[in-house]
Amino acid sequence: MKNWLKIVLKVTAAIGVILLAASYVAISKIDTTPYFETSYYKNTISNIEEADSLRTIHKGELLAGFSRINITPTIKDGDPTKGEFNKIKLVGFGDGKIATGVHDSIFAKAVALEVDGKTIVMLSADLLKIPASVVVGVEKELKGKTTITRDQILFGATHTHSSMGNYAHGTIYHSVFGEFQPELVDWISKKIAKVILNAIADKKPSQLATGYINIPELVENRLIGETGRLNDKLTVISIKQDSAKQAVIGIYAAHAVTIGSWNDQYSADYPGYFQRKLESEGIDLAMFYAGTTGSHTRHGKGSKFDESKYLGENLAAKATECLQNLEYKKQTTLSLLSSEIEIPEQQMLHLAPNLRLSSYVSEKLIPKHEHIILQGLQLNNFIWTTLPCEYSGEYAIDIKNALELKEYNSAFTGFNGQSLGYVVPTKYYYYDSYEPRLMGWFGPSMGDYLTELNYTLANKLTHSKL
Repeated sequence: MKNWLKIVLKVTAAIGVILLAASYVAISKIDTTPYFETSYYKNTISNIEEADSLRTIHKGELLAGFSRINITPTIKDGDPTKGEFNKIKLVGFGDGKIATGVHDSIFAKAVALEVDGKTIVMLSADLLKIPASVVVGVEKELKGKTTITRDQILFGATHTHSSMGNYAHGTIYHSVFGEFQPELVDWISKKIAKVILNAIADKKPSQLATGYINIPELVENRLIGETGRLNDKLTVISIKQDSAKQAVIGIYAAHAVTIGSWNDQYSADYPGYFQRKLESEGIDLAMFYAGTTGSHTRHGKGSKFDESKYLGENLAAKATECLQNLEYKKQTTLSLLSSEIEIPEQQMLHLAPNLRLSSYVSEKLIPKHEHIILQGLQLNNFIWTTLPCEYSGEYAIDIKNALELKEYNSAFTGFNGQSLGYVVPTKYYYYDSYEPRLMGWFGPSMGDYLTELNYTLANKLTHSKL
């Protein structure tokens, strides 16, 4: 009996040691170190300072070119180089379905701008995001065909949850997006590279105007509801070629989630209705970028595709109203500040008030993010920042208001080649909600850190102190 007791005690002790060891490896304390005391902050500020020292300001007459390309896969087993795929998971929901049809086609669109020999490209696609795998593929496809580099491309997405997945590595991504399919990534990359090259080839003398219109009735704060602050501005960028062709870009914060996991058809959601409505009324190329989707969702009427149509067409009507009041200029000032940034170690899954998954475990679920780019663009009195995350509109509205006092219009867009989850105000970090609890991957300082970087870019581009 004593021998059995000794065995039980030894086994219990061994299990306890294993559990303690597993806990040590799998669970860590939440890092509350002030970001401005960290090496990642100091290194990033140094990177931005260096990029700014090399930045040039270009002034002169504007050249612009437009292009679109259909990126809707053909649903059949066949030749992947022709876009024939039969088992593509619709992305954005863990229980999303395999695509079996097409409700409305999905596109990639590009606008190329040149001033005084400097070219930048605005690229948005009807995808949930632009993943790192596609950015790498696009860089490969463009090499030797143009002098345009990754830094000169403002990647973005409409953030539709009814587009193709299967393009990201990592355990969680495979669960949500479907298994990684390199053939799909190659095909998307070739399509996007082609639309970029076509836009560059289309450049002609043009005029530029930017503006915005407040639309609070189509967006809401999904974190705390009516008491939450809103970035309700629809930013409008309009480019008219002297040959009379016109491109219009809309940027808005409402999440494109009118279509849920019940759907098994490709669709661009409400941004598709927005683009098609404008194009049906004489705009040659309409584009859409998801703006500050962090803490913001849509506020529509109806359900399913009826809600998509309501949101998209009402947004298009407001864009048309805004277009009527814009002032166009041929003479353009263009300046681009693009810098690689460093970030905190991953702190996924906020488990308890001071505990989270360790970086070791979280990087098994989602691979470590590398080559993270932050971009700031000046076009006359317009400042545009591209971000690698879903940035909260509550943060953005303060920067936008500060820039407006300096007589600058501005916009923030996400999904520029990386996806760092949600970046919401630090005050919400311990709030038991989806965005901070499940999708806030980098600790309580990430929002304030990234916001300071956004102010830093804005200050550099405007030569002021906001």
